[in-house]
Amino acid sequence: MPGIPAHVVWPGIVIGLLGMSVTLVTVTVVAAVSDPSFVVESDYHDKAMRWDDHVAQQASNAELGWVVSIDLATMPGSEEPALLVRLVDRRGVPIAGATLAGECFHHAAANDVRGLVFSPRGESGGYVAPVRFNRGGIWDLQLRVDAEGHHFTHGQKLELGKVGG
Repeated sequence: MPGIPAHVVWPGIVIGLLGMSVTLVTVTVVAAVSDPSFVVESDYHDKAMRWDDHVAQQASNAELGWVVSIDLATMPGSEEPALLVRLVDRRGVPIAGATLAGECFHHAAANDVRGLVFSPRGESGGYVAPVRFNRGGIWDLQLRVDAEGHHFTHGQKLELGKVGG
């Protein structure tokens, strides 16, 4: 019984290796674009180019000395879950009349970024925004505050226990 000639075997091996490589790359790309835990930082290059602005904002935040405290609450007049943010200056005086906005996301689903728009709560310096936390774990929260002619930013990690039933 004659063997397979070398001019068939070696090209077959090369084609087989190339086929395995294409298959592995395809599987990797499909996993990267379909899994919510994989995410590419948006505007990464622009953020890097504005690093000096970020450092200046951090210095401005430190100079202002504002303190942010965050609690879980419900929206006034309903049982809808919400984030309650209390904002005070360095002397502990509540900051009223601020405009707050931000976003949050769970670390295991970083492409599910939820926008937050806050409205004043009854007490001065208190602001509330509806948000539905669908899972426990670590959530990343970024806030932007405009008040008293100043711009203030705050980032915080929230660790939630079991959420829901």
